[in-house]
Amino acid sequence: MKVPAAEEDHTFVVFGALDDATGRLIHQRSATKERAPFATFLDDLAAHLPDDGQPTIVVLDNVSYHKSHKLRAHWQCLSSRLRPLWLPAYASQLNLIERVWRYLKDKVGCHRWWNDLDRLMRATDTVLANLEVHFQADDGPAFRLVQDFHQSA
Repeated sequence: MKVPAAEEDHTFVVFGALDDATGRLIHQRSATKERAPFATFLDDLAAHLPDDGQPTIVVLDNVSYHKSHKLRAHWQCLSSRLRPLWLPAYASQLNLIERVWRYLKDKVGCHRWWNDLDRLMRATDTVLANLEVHFQADDGPAFRLVQDFHQSA
């Protein structure tokens, strides 16, 4: 008797940055967690942010592709727009965007099996495009969907 096995897992990566002032998330999908797609995300991030003459501080964890040798030159090119602030290694609890990723996984992935990667990517984009996050709320982080996810997914 043959037992059918699961097919190969298909995944995608989401790079994201939270604008603390507005609560809006700037995000971009990629097939892999590598230097080149992350550099593209940094370019898009710099393009989305207002140019007020001061570089925007980008809080990052110590993942290798965030600070690889080749990416350091890219950080130098963007130094007038973006300035990295590296968190200590193995301290993901200090990076507030990790809470956003946990919220996203709860909304999109919790108790769901997706057999269509395109639908999962569209649902992910919908949630992130319609999400406002305010960490300075008195009672903890406030996640608010600007549009009802269930109607748009």
